[in-house]
Amino acid sequence: MKFAHKLTLALLVVLAVVLSLCNTVLIGQQFRQELHTAQETLSADWQRESRAMQRTMVTPGSGSLAARVGSYLQAITEQNNLACAAYSVDGTSLYYALPTAVPLSEVEALLAQDGESRMVLANNHTLLCAGTVVLPERCITLVIAQDAAPVWQARQARTRNALIVELLAMVLAGGLVLLLCHRMTRPLEQLEQASRQIAAGAYSQRTAIHGSDEIASLSRSFDEMAQAVEGTVQTLQQNARQKDDFVAAFTHELKTPMTSILGFADILRSGEVSPATRRTAADYIYHESKRLEALSGNLLALMGLEQQPPQLEAVPLGRVLQSLRRALPQGSPVPTLPRSDAVVLAQPELLCDMLYNLIQNARKATPADGKVEVLLDETPTRLTIRVQDTGCGIPPQELARITEPFYMVDKSRAREQGGSGMGLALCARIAALHGTTLQFASVPSQGTTVSFCLQKAGSQPEVVP
Repeated sequence: MKFAHKLTLALLVVLAVVLSLCNTVLIGQQFRQELHTAQETLSADWQRESRAMQRTMVTPGSGSLAARVGSYLQAITEQNNLACAAYSVDGTSLYYALPTAVPLSEVEALLAQDGESRMVLANNHTLLCAGTVVLPERCITLVIAQDAAPVWQARQARTRNALIVELLAMVLAGGLVLLLCHRMTRPLEQLEQASRQIAAGAYSQRTAIHGSDEIASLSRSFDEMAQAVEGTVQTLQQNARQKDDFVAAFTHELKTPMTSILGFADILRSGEVSPATRRTAADYIYHESKRLEALSGNLLALMGLEQQPPQLEAVPLGRVLQSLRRALPQGSPVPTLPRSDAVVLAQPELLCDMLYNLIQNARKATPADGKVEVLLDETPTRLTIRVQDTGCGIPPQELARITEPFYMVDKSRAREQGGSGMGLALCARIAALHGTTLQFASVPSQGTTVSFCLQKAGSQPEVVP
């Protein structure tokens, strides 16, 4: 059963109970009021008739008391349409004209008591009122009866009518409550459908329920959770794709030199090679082995950076640039390095490695007559370092992936120069460990600029908008 139907049923049960209680109370009050009115009317009739009997029979007449009482009561019974009876003090019946439905035990119960007029309800249909009337000869008990059946019939009619009205009200209310419950629970159904779709893989699904109530608040929380789940799934999928690309690229990078090494090694093993061929094979094996050595070293360095982030310290940038001048190999173009007295927060060896890789990449992409230079921009709290070249540049569609491991824009040129596609990946990781990112600006055939920012020692980090 749907929640809307359960809620409708619960509300209808509550409504039925409330209506039944209200009708019972109202009908009961009206019944008691009508019964009380009938009792007051009967009591007034008894008072009137008892006084009239005393006035009429104030003097003894001819005949027995029973005959005179019976004659008097028969006359008023016919005139006033009253049902009455009279008894002597010893219980002897002097006159009896009560309805046959009145049991004698009810009358005897009235006769067994003395004093003021008393009233009793016989068989839920007849009201009896009895009291003592003082006559000259003796005292008698006068009993007057009144049919109370109309009071009960009226209550039954009202109960029946109330039941009909209640049923009609329940039918009408049931339809209205069902519509309202469906409208109220519609957001919950949307939440349920959205959760099923997200569970099935539709991570972009949202409820988009607007409002200010608790369900709308729950919907907004659900959408925020779905957004977080979608972001996490996209990140995991991207990581999985990068891992697959990494494995494929790594396998390819290993396969090519290993195939060449095995081929030339097999030639050397044959023993029937000329000195020139032996020299060529040895050089190729040495070159490819060095490339594999560099590749494994870069991989180990990247894994080491992932596992043990370095501690930053105050480092004079001039010292790092001086170490860089000694480490760079000779060749053209000769990079232009600035001088600086700035002190930055960094890990000196890693900062030197990052600048070394960026400068070497720039030199490989720049012809001998080109220019490679390192530029500095300072603020009171930050230092921006830019490595700028006038080389071949990078196509715009390639910029987003150039820091991925093994990714190379021009694979043939990179392999000829001994590259493996790991340099910029290492640089991007080193930059992240320094709290910054590599920014690339490149124009094909004109050159590339790579920049990153470092915080100066002793300064508070700037809040970048």
